Amino acid sequence: MFKKGFNTYKIGKLTINVFTNDIVFIYIGKNGTYIRNIYKKDFFRLTKAVAMTAGFIVISSIIITAIPASEASAGSSTAVNAEAADDSNENETSGLMVLADYDIKNIEEDEKLKNELLLSDKTDFSVPTVDTPLKIKTHKVKPGESLNGIAKKYGVSIDTICGSNNLKSYDYVDPGITLRIPNKEGILYNMREGNNVAGLAAKYKIPVEKILAENHFRNPDFVAQGELVFIPDAKPQNIFSGFLWPSNSRRVTSGFGWRRNPFNHAYKEFHKGMDISVRYDWIRSTKYGKVTYAGWMGGYGNAVIIAHPGGWKSLYGHLSRIIVKEGQYVKQGQNIAKSGNTGRSTGPHLHFELIKQGEHTNPKKYLKR
Repeated sequence: MFKKGFNTYKIGKLTINVFTNDIVFIYIGKNGTYIRNIYKKDFFRLTKAVAMTAGFIVISSIIITAIPASEASAGSSTAVNAEAADDSNENETSGLMVLADYDIKNIEEDEKLKNELLLSDKTDFSVPTVDTPLKIKTHKVKPGESLNGIAKKYGVSIDTICGSNNLKSYDYVDPGITLRIPNKEGILYNMREGNNVAGLAAKYKIPVEKILAENHFRNPDFVAQGELVFIPDAKPQNIFSGFLWPSNSRRVTSGFGWRRNPFNHAYKEFHKGMDISVRYDWIRSTKYGKVTYAGWMGGYGNAVIIAHPGGWKSLYGHLSRIIVKEGQYVKQGQNIAKSGNTGRSTGPHLHFELIKQGEHTNPKKYLKR
C-alpha cells in the first residue's frame, strides 16, 4: 500500500515525510500544494485515541488538516491542528527540507503533464458555439449616419453590412437607402443565373457544409435565381479598406520627396507623388469615389482626379486614354484610363498622387501591400 523511499511514504496525492521530531504531510491537490507539520508526540497521541476505530479515519483526519476547506468534504469535522504558531522558523525549515526531498521523478512527470496540456488542443481558446438561428433586419440610413455606427448598433462588422448590401465603400453610405443586416458574421448573396452552392463555396473559400447548415434549401443542387443565400464568415471581395495600387505594375521609378529634376539635373524639386513604370496599360481607381476632373492638365498631360470619402483625393497623370467622365462615380478597382506619355514626361509611366485634406502624402504608405 505504501511506496517507501528513504523517509518518504506516498498514498495517492498524499506524501508523508518522517523526520526526527516531525511528520510532514504534503497534499498535491488541483488547487495547489499544501504542506503541514505535526510533531510526532501529537501524532501518536492522536492515533492512540482513535486506535479502536478503522485505521483510515486517522489518515482522513490528517488529509482534512492538510487540505483547505474548499477541497475538504463538507461533512468532515475532525482535523489535526498544525502547531505553526509555536515555532514558525522551524516549520519553514522543515518545509524547505520537504521540497528538497520531493521525488525529482515526480517533478519531471508533473512538468511533462503540464506541458502536454498547455500544448494540446484541449486547452486552446475557442469561441462559444451558440446555434443562433439566422435573422435579417432592415435599417433605413439616416443623414449623418456612418457604417461604423450602424455596425456597432447591430453588433456585426462593417464587412457584413457592406457584403450583404453590395456597397462600394467602407467609408460612405447613401442616406435613404435600406440596408439588410443579418445577425451573424457573413454576407447575404442574391443567387444569379449560373450560380450554385459549390461555386459560392469556392469563391468565398467557405466549406459547402457551412453554407448548407445556414440555409434551408429544398434542393441544394438547384437554388433559384434571385434566392437569398447567407454565406457564413464570408467577406466582401469587391472593396478594400485602404487604397489599391492604381496599376498592375509596382515598380516605382521616382518616389515621393526631394529629387533631381528629370529634365535638368542641376535643379532639385519636391516630387509630390510617385512615378510608376507602366507602359500603356490599364489604370484603376485606388478607391471608391467621384470623378471630379478628367482632361488635359498641362505638364501632367491627360489626367484624372477622383474625390474619395474622408477628405481624400487621388490624381492620375500622363494618361494616353481616359474612359470616365466628370461627375461619374467609380468603384474601387474600376478601370478609369490607360497609362501613357502625355504632357511633360520622360517616357510612358503613371504619375500618381494621394492628397488628404489638401496635404500631399506619400502614396506608398497607404497602398495595399
